Amino acid sequence: KDACRPGEPLLFHDGKVFLADGGYDGVLAALDVKTGEEIWRSRLGKSLSVDSAVAIDGSNVYVTVKDFGESRSATEYRTAVAAIDHATGKKTWLQKRDWGTRDYDVQGSVAGRHLVYADSNHNLTVRDTATGAQLWTRKLGEDWTWQPTVANGLVFLPGETLTAVDADSSETRWTLSSNGRRAFRHPTVTDGVLYVSDYDDGVWAVNVKTGERMWLCEELETDGPESFLRVGSSLYGAGGALSGGVVALEARTGKLRWTYDDNKDNGEPWQVTVSGNRLLVTHGPEIYALPAV
Repeated sequence: KDACRPGEPLLFHDGKVFLADGGYDGVLAALDVKTGEEIWRSRLGKSLSVDSAVAIDGSNVYVTVKDFGESRSATEYRTAVAAIDHATGKKTWLQKRDWGTRDYDVQGSVAGRHLVYADSNHNLTVRDTATGAQLWTRKLGEDWTWQPTVANGLVFLPGETLTAVDADSSETRWTLSSNGRRAFRHPTVTDGVLYVSDYDDGVWAVNVKTGERMWLCEELETDGPESFLRVGSSLYGAGGALSGGVVALEARTGKLRWTYDDNKDNGEPWQVTVSGNRLLVTHGPEIYALPAV
């Protein structure tokens, strides 16, 4: 109880879960995943307050930070991004962000040497995971409510056109038109294939390197999935908060195999993972085990 803040992402590594503390003391806490006991607490400095854990890789937890030591008024303070070693809880690096950027509603991903995050100021920013140095930033437009996807040295930007940009230089590598369909949601990349749904409830499979469409499934009778999980020859999609459920597609062809829905409108998105020969599925307060077939 009260271990973390509402909506805080659960980031796991090596038997620990890392959370911005529920007491709002401005620290990152590492808890044992089996017992819940606290292993360490990381405070970055007297004037520095951890706001949220954003992403994790093999070395660090990446967090957003309030810097009250550098403020222009009682309500206007500098924000920062920091990397914390998840073995020791010690700071790896801290980089200040531009004035005017906010420390809340930051969604991020990390892959290799690239930390990518979007914020409610409609910015997309890429940083070097080793030093925190900013490689580039660009405006997203009006829609920022998505978690950036980075894979194969590319950052994928959803919208009316799906765009792949070089994670180092921000140069556009390829674009894919929706061909008259409504905009793309945020994608998932697995084994060199990008899976993404559009707002007309179609599911696309796209070659990551070339941007070529491999297939398009238009058979869904629910909202397009907001996340995907590839298991063997099956692709599972988990729906959003409005009308979703779980769909199973043939990963090679995109053919719809089945749909599961509990017909409960609780306003929460579906989530799915694999556990042995079962799918572990959550929908708001409910949890289900489904045959992973």
